[in-house]
Amino acid sequence: MAAALGLGTGGVFAWVGRQAPAGTVGAVTGVVSAAGGLGGYFPPLVMGATYNAQQHSYAIGLLLLVATALVALVLAALMGRSRAVQPR
Repeated sequence: MAAALGLGTGGVFAWVGRQAPAGTVGAVTGVVSAAGGLGGYFPPLVMGATYNAQQHSYAIGLLLLVATALVALVLAALMGRSRAVQPR
């Protein structure tokens, strides 16, 4: 799992280095790192807050995380499409 996480992190930061303008690579890397940190911090809190002790179920928390991922996917698709239309 650590190898897969390392490959994913390396891929994201390689992509940032290629896509961000040269003067803003540091700022973009900082924002991406902050988002990754929040992504590791909030899901366990959500899962703990929505745990159903009677049924031993994390269903609500998992559904919230799936909904968040779907919203992020739609936003990324829309932003990618709008950026692809604009000339560089």
